[in-house]
Formats: sequence, structure tokens, C-alpha cells
Amino acid sequence: MQKPAEKYLVQKLAAFLNSRETDSGVHQILNAGAGQSTSIEQQLTQAGCKYVCDRVDIENCNVDFPTVRECWQCPIEDMKPVESGRYVAVFSNYVLEHIENLRWASQSIYRVLAPGGVFVATVPNTLAPEFILARHTSLWFHKLLRQGHAWETRYAYHSIPDLLSFFLAAGFQVEDVRYWPFVEQYLWKYPVAGRLGKLYDRLISIVGYKRFMGDVCFMINKPS
Repeated sequence: MQKPAEKYLVQKLAAFLNSRETDSGVHQILNAGAGQSTSIEQQLTQAGCKYVCDRVDIENCNVDFPTVRECWQCPIEDMKPVESGRYVAVFSNYVLEHIENLRWASQSIYRVLAPGGVFVATVPNTLAPEFILARHTSLWFHKLLRQGHAWETRYAYHSIPDLLSFFLAAGFQVEDVRYWPFVEQYLWKYPVAGRLGKLYDRLISIVGYKRFMGDVCFMINKPS
């Protein structure tokens, strides 16, 4: 089940790439914390974007996909193999909550972006009830809920404004921040609980209380 924030990330990134001209006709972008998934790359291709995508991750992120070029095994906080000012866009999909040193990570992302480039990311809102609960449960329980797809989280930020403050200090400017409730993602495989989760999400959306919205996408830019 795709999160609303991930859908929005693809929409924002695709609109940005399709609105820009480049001498080569192909944009260079970077997937930061790529893992083995090519979901974002596939969606960008379907949206008509012309790009080549490099990838970094602390684990092996090599994949066989037509638009993927370089794959480096390194932390986002210290992307030594990556050339400065190389990319028109960097993106990460639920990655920043796993990073311990956000100051280094924000500076590293700023370094590899070209002037006028953007960073688009999805993250959990740590103030939302499901993530308060998540911080007090063991990793094995997360793996049980997500069928093995869970990694240790650091939560080195206390709120979304706190997270953005690291990037503002690095020199970024905020363009857009969006919130969604999405408790249903954890419960949809369980019929009764899934329906209750969906109802909860609808109620929170109607109320519009961001404090209870756990799914977030933000877009920031490196000034020209």
C-alpha cells in the first residue's frame, strides 16, 4: 500500500523535472537511501521524466533498471564518492528517521545538489501517536507488523520543524510541507482493525490536526 506522502513525492519530483530544461535532455538525480527498491524510479519513468538516477545506501543498493547508473555503498552523512553540485534533484523515501547525524546529512545533501536543485523527502511525524508508540516498541514487533520490512530507527529529530531546522542551517529554503494521517497502512491486512484505521484517518483529515498526521512529505531547495 503506497503512502500518500510517497505519491506526493513522485508528483512534486516529476513536475519539477518535467518543467526544467537541460542541455543534454536528461536530468541527473540521486536516490539517497535507495535500498533495493526501484519504485520511485519506475513511477518517474511512467510520468515521462527523462533522467538518470544514481543511488547511495549503507547497504548494497545495486539494481538492474534502465535509468539507474552509479550505485555507491556509503552513508548519506558522508557521500565521499559523489561529486559536488552534480544533481538537479535528490530524494529519499522514509530514510531520514534512520540517520543519527542529521547535521552532517543535510550538509552532505546540500553539497551534492546543483544550485537551484531540490531535495524531496518523505518522513514520519514523530509527534503522531503511531510513532510515539513505535519508539517504545521493539524492532521485532515492527518486523512482525511489516512482514520483515523494518529497520532500526534513530529519530534524531523531535518534530518536523526540528528536522527542517537542520536543512535550513545547511542553507536550504523550504518550498512545501504536507501532512497526511495514514494509520491504515499498519492495519489494512487485518479486516476489522484495517477498517477502524481507515475511519481514524478520515476523521483526522476532516479535523485537520497535523499533530496526529504521521505521513509527511517536504520539498526544499538549494538557492541558485
